[in-house]
Amino acid sequence: MNGKAIKEALSTITQETMTNGTMGELWETLPDFISGSDWVGEIADMARTASDWVSDDEEYTEDKVQDLSHSLADQEVEDYYVNINRRVQALSLWAYPELDDEVMEFQLNGKTLTDLNNAYLYCAMRGLAYQVLTYAYNKAEELEEATL
Repeated sequence: MNGKAIKEALSTITQETMTNGTMGELWETLPDFISGSDWVGEIADMARTASDWVSDDEEYTEDKVQDLSHSLADQEVEDYYVNINRRVQALSLWAYPELDDEVMEFQLNGKTLTDLNNAYLYCAMRGLAYQVLTYAYNKAEELEEATL
C-alpha cells in the first residue's frame, strides 16, 4: 500500500470525526479501555504523528505497519517521567487486565514505578498506533480497490 494513500486515510482521523460518529468503524477496533474524552485527543494525536512518520513514496505492508507502531510507541515514552506518569494516570492505564498481561511480557521484576509507567504507556500507545495504522491501511486498500 502506498504511503500517500495511508496518509490520506490518517488525515480523516481528527478530534471532530472521533466525536461526531463518523469513526465508528475505528472505535470498534480499539480495545475496551480506549474510550472517553481523554482518549479522543490521544487517537487524533496518534493519527497526526503516524502521518508524519509515513513516507508518501514508500510502499507499506502489514509488517511495516507493525514495525512503525513500535517506533511510534518508543517515541511516546521519550518524555519527562512526570508527563508519562500524568498520562498513565489520566488514561487509567493501570486499571485494565489486558494491559497488565502485555506489561508482564516485559518481565519487569524489580523495576521502579517509573519503569512500570513507561511500560504501561508504551504498551497502550503501541496498541493504539497499531490500530490507527491498521485502520488507515485498510481504508486506503478499500479506496484503491474501489478505483480499480
